[in-house]
Amino acid sequence: MPPDNGKSAEHFLPGVSALNARITRPPEEPKTVWVIGTRERDREIAALLSNLGYEALCGIDGWSRPETARLHRAFAAVVGADLPGAFEVTRVIATARPVILVTRDDSFPLRLSAARAGAAAVLLDPVDMVEMAAWLQEFVAPTNPPLSVLIVDDDELLAATYAVGLEQAGFTATVITEAENVLEEMASASADLVLLDIDMPGADGMEVAQVIRQSRHNLSTPIVFISAERSADVHQQARRLGGDDFIVKPTQLAELAATVRLRAERAVALKRVMERDSLTGLLNHAPFKNRLAFELEHCQRTGSDLTLGMIDIDAFKTVNDSFGHLAGDRVLQTLAHSLVAGLRRIDIVGRYGGEEFGVILLDTPPETGLNVFDKLRGRFSALRIVAGGSRIAVTFSVGVAGGGRVGTGAEVLIAAADRALYAAKQGGRNKVVVDQG
Repeated sequence: MPPDNGKSAEHFLPGVSALNARITRPPEEPKTVWVIGTRERDREIAALLSNLGYEALCGIDGWSRPETARLHRAFAAVVGADLPGAFEVTRVIATARPVILVTRDDSFPLRLSAARAGAAAVLLDPVDMVEMAAWLQEFVAPTNPPLSVLIVDDDELLAATYAVGLEQAGFTATVITEAENVLEEMASASADLVLLDIDMPGADGMEVAQVIRQSRHNLSTPIVFISAERSADVHQQARRLGGDDFIVKPTQLAELAATVRLRAERAVALKRVMERDSLTGLLNHAPFKNRLAFELEHCQRTGSDLTLGMIDIDAFKTVNDSFGHLAGDRVLQTLAHSLVAGLRRIDIVGRYGGEEFGVILLDTPPETGLNVFDKLRGRFSALRIVAGGSRIAVTFSVGVAGGGRVGTGAEVLIAAADRALYAAKQGGRNKVVVDQG
């Protein structure tokens, strides 16, 4: 337990009682972490955070300075349990920001005190970098966009009523009244759920559901039928032909929104699990390529820039052979966390396969992307990854290619970035090379 020396946290950290007024605003770009502890530990934690791509603001030296009002930028705090008044500081900050408490004491009483103070996590000193990075990544997870619903109903007035009700409940809603337009609409905008009327001219809802399910891309999108039909046999047939739920007209808008939310949230959660690599939490190979193709199409419509970076860990087989596959897994996890922390939330990171990663920098020309990747490379090479009692230094190489040109497809861009990656490897590794083709 930290000593209290008979004095409060206010004595050691002037202004602690006024913290709430300073930190109620959310940070604009969650990259800054408060580090509050002894000076020596501050420097160690700050160096670790810097190499992971975060900015560290050390609180103990500057707490009483007027300019510390800018500390509202921080999205989380790391508090050293050996600091006098650590639990009081944690209690105050935890009302507005998640707090990680760092301690050498792994006892239940300390953890209980940390829980009572509102700490989100307790990490043992020396800090496990992968665990620290995972917690911080969880704290800065981007806000999920509103769930989107595609309403297919030939009754324009009723469809508009559903759309208004769903939008008031926090969804985005798109209405089409012609069944033949459903595939085009689903291809141009990824709906989280389809709300489908059964009784429509030309093609009824069950036939439309069958058409939707003919595409593998649409197999996981939930379909909720809505109809005045009350026959249990019809309801079962609708489910057999691709439906996930059935709402009977007339229905209250609140009930409609609740059913749609339940189905859509489950589908989104399942899709996320299916699309993500279990070790790193990044997009898998196929979803990453699909996202690249989508973003390229957007760039070519708008004339904006896109840069692709293909990253490969240098001498990764040597890491596995020398330190074991568990050490290799920690290297992969550390690189994943370092990439996510060092990039903007709009950028896209995927595990392309094995020790190869892909990064899509949106609205970024290759010349700027070169600088971004070189900074990431430098930070990662400075890390020492602890595994099995060893401190491992690892580097990576990057091949960079720009995708703003009309007609550039995902495969063409990946091939260009791979050429540059090969050149970086041949040039001595631990380099960033831009494709000149």
